[in-house]
Amino acid sequence: MKEWIIGVCPEIAEWQAEMIAEAAQNSVLAEREACAKVVEDYPHWIGLTAKAEISNAIRARGER
Repeated sequence: MKEWIIGVCPEIAEWQAEMIAEAAQNSVLAEREACAKVVEDYPHWIGLTAKAEISNAIRARGER
C-alpha cells in the first residue's frame, strides 16, 4: 500500500506513506474485528458452530 500512496502523492515522504499505510491497515483490522464481534454477539439461535465459522472467516480475510 505504501507504494500506491507514493504513486498517488509523489511529493509525500516515505515515512509519511508508511504511517498512512499502517494507519489504514490498523483501521481495516479493527473494522474486521468489530464485524467478527457482531457475529459472536448475535442471538443464540444462530448456533455456536455457525458463529465461530463466520467470525473466524471474517478474521482470516486479511491472511489470503
